[in-house]
Amino acid sequence: MGEEGRRQEAGSRRQETGSRRQEAGGRRQEAEGRRQEAGGRRQEAGGRRQK
Repeated sequence: MGEEGRRQEAGSRRQETGSRRQEAGGRRQEAEGRRQEAGGRRQEAGGRRQK
């Protein structure tokens, strides 16, 4: 395997880690959305209690 082959391999690995990072970012946003949803439900329950 020549120098060029190694360079290409390193490049593809970098792209892989980049896409994984984006995936992790998407999951984080998803978790944040769920947290807000849960917060909204909690407020809803609190409003019912006041009535």
